[in-house]
Amino acid sequence: MAQPQMQTVQPGFAPQPQMHVQPGQANVREKSSSVVVVTQVVQRPPKDWTHGLLDCFGDIGTCCIAMCFPCFVYGKNKQALNKSDGCCGDCCLYCVAGACGFGVCIGSGGRSTVRSKYNITGDGCSDLCAHCCCGPCALTQEKREIDAMIAAGLN
Repeated sequence: MAQPQMQTVQPGFAPQPQMHVQPGQANVREKSSSVVVVTQVVQRPPKDWTHGLLDCFGDIGTCCIAMCFPCFVYGKNKQALNKSDGCCGDCCLYCVAGACGFGVCIGSGGRSTVRSKYNITGDGCSDLCAHCCCGPCALTQEKREIDAMIAAGLN
């Protein structure tokens, strides 16, 4: 009769499988391999705007629309940034906020979104100043930046 074999295991450690070797067989152990995948994010330094704030006349069509209907340009910018189907909700938000005197705040928030998405230098204060000084110019600059990034395949 075979005697039971006892194995002592320390707490927290799993028992190792025992191998029984038959006469004439080689002592072969299975090797396990594991692959470790390391993902490293390379952050590029922030860049400047492709077009200047007062270069809005380079896209005179968007500039004119931004002068008369800034809510529409804001909505189209948000639509392109978010890859959404429509711009009506964002357009209405900007329109209502503008009627209450908060259009500059909404516009500067949209500008901050463009800056963070495309890694452009600046901060919230510069975004607010751009929309306070010339909201249509800021919206046109943002639109041109978004269009340039989409054309480069970076959206």
